[in-house]
Amino acid sequence: MMYVVKKPFKSMGKFYGVGSIIEDPTAIKRFKSKVNEGKVIVVSEDNLQTVAAYIKARSNVDILPKFAKPTETKTKPTEVELDQEPKHVAKAKVVINKK
Repeated sequence: MMYVVKKPFKSMGKFYGVGSIIEDPTAIKRFKSKVNEGKVIVVSEDNLQTVAAYIKARSNVDILPKFAKPTETKTKPTEVELDQEPKHVAKAKVVINKK
């Protein structure tokens, strides 16, 4: 779950502008009151598009690129990768001597 700033505010000497993504809510004093006042919006996968459209329309800030997950573009495995078998790794045995 992520949080996005809807209305700008300042907390503990740091300014949070519209469209800022808050990854660590513990760094903000009285964070729950900021959510209740409507300064911060809770963003989930369900409402991401709605929140992004709202912030884009109100303040012309695009937040979707910040939420985009890097996609993995791996091609088909080569013959060398297919021929490799899983290697077995020897595990060290820990012995504790009591005196």
